[in-house]
Amino acid sequence: MNVILSRPLHVAIILLALALAGCLGGQSPPTNFYLLSPLSPAPSGSAPESAAAPVYIGLETVVIAEYLNRNEIVLNLDNTIYQLAEFNQWAEPLDDNLTRVLEENLTRLLRQDSIEVFLASQSSISLDYRLEIDVLRLDGNLADQVTLVAQWAFLEAEEDELILLHRSKYQEPAVDETVKALVLAQSRTIDQLSRDIAAAVREILAGD
Repeated sequence: MNVILSRPLHVAIILLALALAGCLGGQSPPTNFYLLSPLSPAPSGSAPESAAAPVYIGLETVVIAEYLNRNEIVLNLDNTIYQLAEFNQWAEPLDDNLTRVLEENLTRLLRQDSIEVFLASQSSISLDYRLEIDVLRLDGNLADQVTLVAQWAFLEAEEDELILLHRSKYQEPAVDETVKALVLAQSRTIDQLSRDIAAAVREILAGD
């Protein structure tokens, strides 16, 4: 015998089935938000007195590869397959986070040399030099290696003359299978890049 359900009863059964499916499936896990962090320690003691005028460097906003330009943290499974960590996202745009961390690292590393680093977009000071950084790669897999590949240019500000163009690659291990360990390893690669840039800037300015 065929039973014909009225439309209200039919709709109610569908809604009940969806509700039960939701209960059985459980709630989605919460989304975690991450930031890269500055790691370079602040120099101990006060900056030495110098008769030389300070040098002002403007750091341009870091340019990131387009595959990194998203909210989710990118996992590199095997250099061919990439995956978005759906419930693990950046707390702010990655290019802004990278720019701020690099500015803080470089400021800490160079201030004792009377070299001041500012965000170029926010500085009203007349700059002596500009620093441009492109991050071509910043990824890794859980409990595996994190890789940073960056190209950076040091330019004279007024004439926009290129002084140095350099490409750097760094790797750091992610110590466990958490996204937190991955992000900490990424921060360590940014710290290495900051130290190499600071050393090169000191060498260039010492030769002037």
